[in-house]
Amino acid sequence: MFRKPLKILMVQTMNMNLGDSILADNDCYLMKKAMGFKRCDLLRYSISSRDFSQVRYVDAVVFAGGIIKCTNENFWQYMPEIIKEADKYNVPVFLSAIGVEKFYENDERSVALKAALNLPCVKGISVRDDVETLKRDYIENKDIKIYSVYDPAVWCADTYKKHLAKKPSHELVGLGITREKLFEDYGNPQIDRQFQLDLWKGIIQELDKRNVKWKVFTNGDTYDEIFAKEVLEFVGHGEKLTAPLDSQALVHDISTFTSVIAGRMHSNIVSFALSVPSIGFIWNQKLRFWGEKIGYPERFIECDNLTVDNVISAWEKARNEGCIVKKEFKNGVYLALKDFAKTIRHREKDTDKLPEIQNRLVAASLGGIEIRYKNTNSKQAYEYSTKLGYKNFHVDLRLTSDDKLVCVHRWHKETYRIMNHPKKLEDKPSAISYDEFMGCKYYNRFDTLDFDTLMSISEKDHRFILSVGKPKKEDFETMVKCISETIEKYDIDKEKIYIRLEQKRDIDYVIKNKINIKIIYYAVDKKTSEQETLEFLKSSLEYCKSKKIKYLYFNHNVYTQEFDNLCKEYGIKYCSSTCVLTDKAINNINNKAHFVFNQYYDVNYIRRLTK
Repeated sequence: MFRKPLKILMVQTMNMNLGDSILADNDCYLMKKAMGFKRCDLLRYSISSRDFSQVRYVDAVVFAGGIIKCTNENFWQYMPEIIKEADKYNVPVFLSAIGVEKFYENDERSVALKAALNLPCVKGISVRDDVETLKRDYIENKDIKIYSVYDPAVWCADTYKKHLAKKPSHELVGLGITREKLFEDYGNPQIDRQFQLDLWKGIIQELDKRNVKWKVFTNGDTYDEIFAKEVLEFVGHGEKLTAPLDSQALVHDISTFTSVIAGRMHSNIVSFALSVPSIGFIWNQKLRFWGEKIGYPERFIECDNLTVDNVISAWEKARNEGCIVKKEFKNGVYLALKDFAKTIRHREKDTDKLPEIQNRLVAASLGGIEIRYKNTNSKQAYEYSTKLGYKNFHVDLRLTSDDKLVCVHRWHKETYRIMNHPKKLEDKPSAISYDEFMGCKYYNRFDTLDFDTLMSISEKDHRFILSVGKPKKEDFETMVKCISETIEKYDIDKEKIYIRLEQKRDIDYVIKNKINIKIIYYAVDKKTSEQETLEFLKSSLEYCKSKKIKYLYFNHNVYTQEFDNLCKEYGIKYCSSTCVLTDKAINNINNKAHFVFNQYYDVNYIRRLTK
């Protein structure tokens, strides 16, 4: 009899530093390899999304990387949440190639993390660095299997086989730049901005003296990108590779080099995995562990020894010696996962049937791209969300300073930050011109978009919910005029266009002028008690009924049977505010919400999770 695939939640860190994605990609490759003939569905889960209710739907949880620690990042919080949920539903857990840092017996965060690691659901832990600290200070449950392994990224040549460049025919050195505050944030304030600028300039001058070609690159982090450009400006010449959009692009970039000098750990690990010798800078002990583990400690330079002469000397020695990935480096991490894979079985679990999910789920701000990039309202976001199964799209619209309608979340310093625009420094930045806006890129990667272009590329079966914010009266009238003209221009089915309005003045204008667009009333609930919220809901429904508005956009947390009964009584369809958690989205879909806006997990993902 046919059995459904085993569902495995692959927990990973998803951010703009693609090193974490590379680690997770390799763990996923190895997990599929370890499952052998068994069919499995690997669900990529962002640890920082805190959407841990997903655990109840799966057969196993694998932490694909991460660090056992309570400093700098919130692993101390994220890991226990997921492990406790897994223990609640008897879902087995494996932590693959985890980093380990110091245990603090007087820190409640360390204590909570330790308690979670010793729960019965935790079956095994493989460690890529300090396994002795894990054994001595964290683990008391003797049933937990512990493995000392190399970083999964040593498998890069296999995992990314289709994405590698041909072997370079000429010498080319990759210079991997990190953000200027990285060393300072990890306790090395002497390695400041000027120190790094001088260091990179000195390294480049020495390469130039030797007639060795070089290119600057990053792991994708926005702040790495910013400082990389500043390094090139300081040096006065040179080329920087385009910021990699995904892990495949980063690995491809590194495969074009004959040697590497880099600050990021996974730039060095990927280089090693591709037999490209590299020199690293130790801003964190994990780089030191890596150098010692592969037998090249001299290639990783301590902050106290970080000079141009020391870097170039180490680089010359490394380029002459090369590097080899031994079989034992790769076997450990794979065999540990294989041991765990053998124990995974189908669990008895409840599933949610969501037949209307594609008709209900809405991609907020045209959708996020790989969870890392949200609220861009970009062309790439729309195209990416379409591939993920969306049919409904929310889009933010604003006027430029010269009255052109564009797709942008709002004229806010956060918007300008992700555009790397000077207005990010202003407390209340104003709009920019159309040409200036269209010349920007979000995260140095994604194209800005205007409403006209969006409508010109939109698919006929897609629905759009337009959000215009709280504009001035004359600005709103201009926006409505632009919207109407664009819809007419591209012969867009008006049944598929909605406008979400918060100001009653704007609603009156649309009704009075018989603008043929469906109105969704955005009722902003600022009440503090359940009774006040219920009264506000009733008044909002009364208002919708009086204006013959059929759709009410309301807080996703307020749903009760009484809420549902009231909506039916008034003949109003409920549109749920943005759900960042999957269980909230599922509950609202099951409760027949007309639209459910969501931020992270898409139509196809939720289908796979719940089927």
